[in-house]
Amino acid sequence: MEIIVNRDLFDFEIGYLTKSPCLACENKSKLPQCHQGCPILDKIQTLLARGISSQASSYEV
Repeated sequence: MEIIVNRDLFDFEIGYLTKSPCLACENKSKLPQCHQGCPILDKIQTLLARGISSQASSYEV
């Protein structure tokens, strides 16, 4: 299943993580194998993918 991400929010509108959700997870003993099927990490990655960086890139074309 392909997810289409509409990049319509700046990173400061989304926020940032202050603590890994894996620290309090009941499956943390199964790390790192459990990360691919984790619905919490999937939701976080999808939200972050929607963001547009508000910082200027130091890379010049």
